[in-house]
Amino acid sequence: MLTKSPKLIINKLVLVGRTKSYYVNFDIGINIIHGDSDTGKSSILNLINYLLGSKKIYMYDEIEKYGKYAMLEVSLNNKVYTIKRDIFEPKENIEVFTTDIENINKVFPLEYSPDYDREGPVGNFSDFLLSSLNIPIIKVKQAPSKDISPMVRLSFRDLFKYCYFDQDDVGSREILDRKNPSLVVKNKETFKFIHNVLDTQITVLQNMIGEKNREKKEVINKYSVIASFLLETKLSTEESLHTKKDELDEKINYLEKEKNYLTDKMRSDNEEMEELRSVVLELEKKINKLLSQKSHKEAQLEQNIRLRKEYQIDINKLQTSLKVKNSISMQHTEIVECPLCNSKMETKEIKKHFVEHNEDVLKKEINSIKNRLKDLNKLIDELKDELFLVEENLFEDREQLNKAKNILDTKAEKFISPYITQRDIVISEQSSFKEQLDKIEYFLKIRLQLKELKQKEELLLKQVSELQSKLEILEEQTPSIEETLNVLGTYLKEFLEYIPIKSGYGIRISEKTFLPIVRERNYTDLTSGGLRTLVSLGYITSLLKNSLLKETNFPSIIMIDTVGKYLGKTKKNINYIVESKENKKEGLDDPKKYINIYNYLQEFSNEFIKLGNDHQIILVDNDFPEDLEKDFSQYVVKRFSAEEKEGYEVGFINNETLNRI
Repeated sequence: MLTKSPKLIINKLVLVGRTKSYYVNFDIGINIIHGDSDTGKSSILNLINYLLGSKKIYMYDEIEKYGKYAMLEVSLNNKVYTIKRDIFEPKENIEVFTTDIENINKVFPLEYSPDYDREGPVGNFSDFLLSSLNIPIIKVKQAPSKDISPMVRLSFRDLFKYCYFDQDDVGSREILDRKNPSLVVKNKETFKFIHNVLDTQITVLQNMIGEKNREKKEVINKYSVIASFLLETKLSTEESLHTKKDELDEKINYLEKEKNYLTDKMRSDNEEMEELRSVVLELEKKINKLLSQKSHKEAQLEQNIRLRKEYQIDINKLQTSLKVKNSISMQHTEIVECPLCNSKMETKEIKKHFVEHNEDVLKKEINSIKNRLKDLNKLIDELKDELFLVEENLFEDREQLNKAKNILDTKAEKFISPYITQRDIVISEQSSFKEQLDKIEYFLKIRLQLKELKQKEELLLKQVSELQSKLEILEEQTPSIEETLNVLGTYLKEFLEYIPIKSGYGIRISEKTFLPIVRERNYTDLTSGGLRTLVSLGYITSLLKNSLLKETNFPSIIMIDTVGKYLGKTKKNINYIVESKENKKEGLDDPKKYINIYNYLQEFSNEFIKLGNDHQIILVDNDFPEDLEKDFSQYVVKRFSAEEKEGYEVGFINNETLNRI
């Protein structure tokens, strides 16, 4: 049972870091990431969202510290692409490679602008995603009830809101921008578009078929021009280029072995040379040690000489103080001569500013400093003698080192020189072959680009055929919004009954908001956070299920962050405490309800995989019960622990030097 709903499958996420790269591989069906809080679980979904065109990335400290750029290998309607984006410059162009991550160096990247503010070299990233998924690129009315309402473009980001519920969306009253009236209106138009119930849907499909046919014609013309150019320039065929590449690889590998052989020969000379090398190394170590000693002693000498000057200055000051005291105390007149400058001074005026000291104390201090100065002079002399000895040893060791090096050079010329010339020739030849290889690889990229144009033509033919089939279905039986809401309401009811919730009545999708109603109460009026969590999970799952059974524009993928929010599985916060009474009334502290979420998704997913209907469910959660850990181990793609634990990674950024993310 294959449907024409678009298929977006995540194959691999890579965060390229400064010292290493961090990988997460995904499969079709269920993918589970779980572990302790603050270990980088949410950052994985955040990076995927960013690589699918989100305007910003929540820059966790560890990503900012260790990361450089990120890559996402995706399958868009069964064609593999690799998306590469700078995590520090969200305004920079997004690179797209028409191959898997391992082979991106073999093709030229296509550069798309990240938003509609400007046009990239080959277009806009949102348009690329929509076109690759064969989803019409349209504009919708900003205010549908007004005839003169301006038109706004519907982007891939508008669609993806219904595919990704982050930890702020799950169980939140403000789900899907409920606080922003203008976005609420656009989201409703997006909802209609996803389910092919827009009034203009048939016209949109007709226009898109015309656009695809025009694009196909342009691709055919471009292919013809490039093929003619390559024919005129007599560029080798792809097969011939691959043959030349293999030959060059073989020659380069042979020369590499030859170079290594010559290098080994140069190293394997006689024992005498090895002894000389040891002598040279020992002398160099000894000289370096002596130089270090010399530097240290010179620093000590300089410091002590500086200290000696300071001692001498202190002695001079104290002697001057003593002289001044004696000069003044000897006079009994009111007018005295200054002992320093012979000028006349009044004794009374001097005594106002002069503090008299005990003469014995001054003399004792002078003697004390002189004794220290004497010891310091002795230490300085000793340091000078030691420096002289170090310099003598340095001179002798340098003389020995020069002799040893001269002997080694003479020996080396005899034993190594014959190999140096041969090795240089090998390196030169190897470089020449590498230059030829670079050219061959460049020509191969051109050939692959031509091949890609042919594949694009075939893809456009297939897309036009699919669009025409979808158009025929819509023309024959255009679905109504009422029918769509009834179907989604049925799926939501099935989910909530499976869990089960208490008093599971009045379950449907609102015709006004397109959001769930439970017990005849709007989703935003539900007082229990746990109940809102279950309803939001059932809602997004219902959207996925409908896309697998009907013709929609839903990309057949859902990502849910913190499945167990408000269900007693996360740390208690303010919201949890406020709503815990309501949750208890609902019986949401029963662990079976939490387990039934996973059981439902497992049964749901396996059923569609058996039918050949590919899809993807990526789940992030904190605490994970042992029963689930055992029964769902085949779905776990990453599991983290804040502490070292067997079978767990310390975090998404799992550097050995990092203790905690």
